Amino acid sequence: MFEIHGRRITKGRGYYVFKFVDYKCSVEFVRSHFLVKEGVRINAQGSSNPTLSIDVIDKTAGRWKRADILVFNTGHWWTHGKTARGKNYYKEGDYLYPKFDAVEAYRRALRTWGKWIDKNVNPKKQLVFYRGYSSAHFRGGDWDSGGTCNGETEPVLSGSILNNYPVKMKIVEEVIREMRNPVTLLNVTSLTNFRKDGHPSIYGKNVTAGVKVSTRRQDCSHWCLPGVPDAWNELIYATLVQHRVSKN
Repeated sequence: MFEIHGRRITKGRGYYVFKFVDYKCSVEFVRSHFLVKEGVRINAQGSSNPTLSIDVIDKTAGRWKRADILVFNTGHWWTHGKTARGKNYYKEGDYLYPKFDAVEAYRRALRTWGKWIDKNVNPKKQLVFYRGYSSAHFRGGDWDSGGTCNGETEPVLSGSILNNYPVKMKIVEEVIREMRNPVTLLNVTSLTNFRKDGHPSIYGKNVTAGVKVSTRRQDCSHWCLPGVPDAWNELIYATLVQHRVSKN
């Protein structure tokens, strides 16, 4: 297995192609935070500010078309500051909304994605998955306000988080029902609600001997590997096997 461009794998690069020679298979990673188009505008002071066009598909969509199996996801980036506040950020056409609700923006963005799938994907030749919104487990704050999860060694076994089902996941289900093309929902939300022990927490960066690990900024939304995402891959594999059996 190798990355065909010889690229080192980092968080900063948004496109990789991994080739598995023995299996005549390629896996492409295409980063698209929102599935719709990110942009910038110049404000009255001459500074650039980010925007999100919720009615235009992301610029990376051209790379999506050639895949036999597509796995989509968007979720956590919709909870970050500018996205959640929605001030002078969301666009439709040439109109920039002075203030717009982030949940409704998510719904419209997913509908834009759904229309793209219906127009550009051939359901006789391609399979489409949508992987759901996985849980974060911050205590005492959020990702940017001192939230923590270090010291967790066991899953959640009781409590309100086990019954928490994000409104964004309800929107995902709603949009998939509206689409013509079939989409398989990999609903990992309830599965990941249990796993408060599965995040990098304070160990998200390399630590050398003798250096104290900082607890000021903790990662309680991404996942350790090996770990929870391996279960997601097993669900994809099981679904592919089931699909092949049903076709035969």
